[in-house]
Amino acid sequence: MPTPADKILPKMFSTRDELMALVKDLDQAALIWRPSEGAWSIRDNLAHLVDAERAHRRFVEVVLEGRSIHLEGFDLDRWNQEHVTRRAEQSIDDILDALRVERQKTLAFLSTIPLDAWEQRDDHPALGGVSVRQVIKVIGVHERMHLKEIRKLLEMQEATKK
Repeated sequence: MPTPADKILPKMFSTRDELMALVKDLDQAALIWRPSEGAWSIRDNLAHLVDAERAHRRFVEVVLEGRSIHLEGFDLDRWNQEHVTRRAEQSIDDILDALRVERQKTLAFLSTIPLDAWEQRDDHPALGGVSVRQVIKVIGVHERMHLKEIRKLLEMQEATKK
């Protein structure tokens, strides 16, 4: 019997393949280039994806354990920046390895979700009331969004060279 993961996984795999192919041969200058002060670089986007995937997976784990996450005064922008800043000293190889590890953990976890648990719901600190299925889908959708952002950054870099 097909599971919700069967629909979600192909898109997650294709997005990750596109992302890794796009960044694998970039030099350090391309990875850290910023269009303006305070804007994220390609490297920052990749670092963000590591922690975002982990956080989404952990949210689902907590929901499936029958617990809730209530973060009083949660500020998504602050959380994102703090996590990107924490990875500022990591090499790009370490960040790419962390992306691979988090994805492996997510894939292993997906195989453990009982079929009847995919519609279980709770309040996510940033997304509001969501089901397990929706949060798992967000992992891939979120990565596609940042893939587009990385492509845009590469186009912007190219335009500055002309």
